Amino acid sequence: MTADLPPNALRTTAPVLDCAARLFTEHGSRGIAMSDLTRRIASETRTDPACLRRAFPTRFDLSYAVVLRATRERVNGQLAADAPGRPPTERMSGLVRRHVNSGWRHRSAIALSQELLPALRAIHPARHREISSLFRTYREHVREIIVAGVSADQFRIRDTNRATDSVLETFDSLLHWYDPEAGLSLNDLGGVYVDLVIHHHLRCPR
Repeated sequence: MTADLPPNALRTTAPVLDCAARLFTEHGSRGIAMSDLTRRIASETRTDPACLRRAFPTRFDLSYAVVLRATRERVNGQLAADAPGRPPTERMSGLVRRHVNSGWRHRSAIALSQELLPALRAIHPARHREISSLFRTYREHVREIIVAGVSADQFRIRDTNRATDSVLETFDSLLHWYDPEAGLSLNDLGGVYVDLVIHHHLRCPR
């Protein structure tokens, strides 16, 4: 069990990585000593501390595993759930709602990735390429739906690359303002983002 395990093996450590993501959010990526982090995770998930230390010998290894697992789950989930035979507006609507739900579920890992990726680029290019490749796969998937919508005359935009970037930037924004205690449910939030993406960014007629 290491930070470089394949997806199937990483899924078996989901409670460990969920706990780590939460602790990183509560204390910051460097706000708690690695020994305390390991002890807390072991206690809360009933995992052997020695196994944890072997699997994730450094804070960097643990952070990377948290981000990699969340990114794989989000990207692979979107690809698996898509129905290419459906109208582009329906495909985009489904993608947006799934993105909102998975983005909120993995918000800790997403925030951690924004800090981790620059470090990965500098000190571990192979790991950086692995996560970046997943992001590129997702971007191309979003762009393919947009291209299909343009071809079907549902999306009235000229530059599909720029539109793709705008949609992805809009997705990222929800982590900066959404508060579930403010009265807007996650389902309603998905509807807000569907409307914003399809009718504003992609200019689909109402």
